[in-house]
Amino acid sequence: MLSDRTFGSRVVNTVPKWVLRILINLVLGLIPFAILSSAESKDDTFKTDGAVALEPVVVTATRTPQRLKDTPVITNLITRAEIEATGAENIGEVLEHTAGIIIHRDGHGDGVQLQGLDSEYVLILVDGEPQVGRIAGKLDMARLAVENVERIEIVKGATASLFGNAALGGVINIITRRATVPFSVQVSQNFEQNRTLDSRGTLELQRDKLNTLLTLSHNRRGPIDLDTSDLTTTIDGYANMTGSARTEYQLTSTTDLVFSGQYFTQEQEGISENGPIAFDRIGEIENFSGSVGIDHELNAGNLQHVSSTSLTGKLYATRYDDESTVINRETKEINSGNLNIQDLVKSEVQFDTTLWEKHQLTLGGEVILEHLQSQRIKGGERGLFTNSLFVQNVFRPISPFAFVIGGRLDNHSEFGTHLSPKLSAMYRVTDNLRVRASYGQGFRSPDFKNLYLDFTNVTSGYQVLGNPSLEPESSHNWNFGLEYEVLNGLLANIHLYRNDLYNLIEAERIGESSAGGSKFEYQNISRAYTEGIDIETQVRLGGDSMGGFTSAIGYAYLRGADKETGLPLLNRSTHSGTLKLAYLHLNSGVQVDLRGRYASQWGFFDDGDNVLEPEEFAPSYWVWNIRASKTLFKIFKASIGCNNIFDFKIPTFYTFTGRSFYGGLSLTY
Repeated sequence: MLSDRTFGSRVVNTVPKWVLRILINLVLGLIPFAILSSAESKDDTFKTDGAVALEPVVVTATRTPQRLKDTPVITNLITRAEIEATGAENIGEVLEHTAGIIIHRDGHGDGVQLQGLDSEYVLILVDGEPQVGRIAGKLDMARLAVENVERIEIVKGATASLFGNAALGGVINIITRRATVPFSVQVSQNFEQNRTLDSRGTLELQRDKLNTLLTLSHNRRGPIDLDTSDLTTTIDGYANMTGSARTEYQLTSTTDLVFSGQYFTQEQEGISENGPIAFDRIGEIENFSGSVGIDHELNAGNLQHVSSTSLTGKLYATRYDDESTVINRETKEINSGNLNIQDLVKSEVQFDTTLWEKHQLTLGGEVILEHLQSQRIKGGERGLFTNSLFVQNVFRPISPFAFVIGGRLDNHSEFGTHLSPKLSAMYRVTDNLRVRASYGQGFRSPDFKNLYLDFTNVTSGYQVLGNPSLEPESSHNWNFGLEYEVLNGLLANIHLYRNDLYNLIEAERIGESSAGGSKFEYQNISRAYTEGIDIETQVRLGGDSMGGFTSAIGYAYLRGADKETGLPLLNRSTHSGTLKLAYLHLNSGVQVDLRGRYASQWGFFDDGDNVLEPEEFAPSYWVWNIRASKTLFKIFKASIGCNNIFDFKIPTFYTFTGRSFYGGLSLTY
């Protein structure tokens, strides 16, 4: 994450922090009130999706609560139980065990790939709000802790009709937890090889009309060097601290007030070697966000198919501060460094209502203001402004059939107006067989780097320039899915897709730089496609009252190419897969979880002939993890495990750390 940054003087911040400070303070200000509140209520008057709906409910597919099996849009769901079973430290480690999702790890972090589209085309949300702080287009999924996560909803394919920019590949929405008991405290500590520590704590409070959940986690790992022939560390060391707060207050029987806030800080350290000179690389990241929202129900509804008529509004703000420094180890002089400060403020309103019992209408609007400060962009700072309107109708003429039509109109300060329509449908052929299909258009507006970058690498001599005349990238996306419950406890899913991409933005050589190297400029030059199939089967053996065995097998086939040159798209495995074998015995509290993931060889580089030769591929891999846990005296849980059981590591292509053992203990009161 530090390798391509250069240092500059800290730019004076012209965007006030008062919005962010007020939101965070509002959240934290409610914490003492929650702790001091003494009126414990045995009746939970709070509205909870989990209490009302007996089956899983999702919101990302249509921006309204829908039962997972009834939603017209293909949606993957990762539950809290599944997250805990993996023993994962962050969201990236959770997602990589899902069929059709690839996590690519490099110096810029853990990026997620959906439907063959890289991280810059995948929108990452937390409770429906966009996350900022991308490096080279990649949002590092390792920044996102799991302690406050209730579930993860994944909608593959273009979803710009509801969420706008950067959702060509799909949307990953991380839904945070609410308190479910009057009072609970949970703490845990895990120890792993490579000087890795993982500490977590959670406080739940549910009193009358107040619901508060606080989490705190701390993770650290020392630098790892898989190649001892030089001083360069293969993987940087880090120390992360994440704190989150979510508080809901029921103003009336039909109105809820919701506050949430999150703070993340990271310190990084590593070593680089360039000939006889060695450098210490030091980085600091700080990210805090907060939101305040209100949800008012105008009348009661039936969650079996649609939510009640409601009006919601929210104000959200976030800041990402990233600073890095490269220091000569011998002279202690600063060689280079970089500072980026990115702010985003968003306001939104959404109205949902049911018409004639068969139509669920959604109307909404958003206003987003973004601001970036960096010495790498022309003028040192830039701002972007977007306002949007979206509309959607879910039509259920008969019980087995649902049809969705919707669209979003975005007006961007740089590229003007863009319309993104979408159509989706679901038909329940039998109680056990569901068919879903959708078509959507996606777009990605050029980011600050694409528009305004002015960077010269004084060592190599090359220069990269932004281009304010760029057009947004766009796509046409088709999806088709089958969900079939073959037998009781045996579920099969098949998902086919096709993406046609236009106006892809790439850096093109336009001459020589003043430093003697090549000069590049971002331009709209190419068209491409990705297509493939994801298949997943789940088998459950044993009664729910006793637990039992669960297995899941996933396979994904992907192909994609540049339509102009015919060159297969790089950094993509044609074949990938996942395997999970799990056993749970409820009476004894014993749980064992074995997981494997596979990726076939993938194009690493092309020598310019638009054909990938064998030496231009990165090798395939299998990586296996195992974890076992046992509940002790009802309040303790002990766990042990091993990641990368067979010690797979090839530092040239992968940042796998090799085999590592860990153990931990948690206490719930």
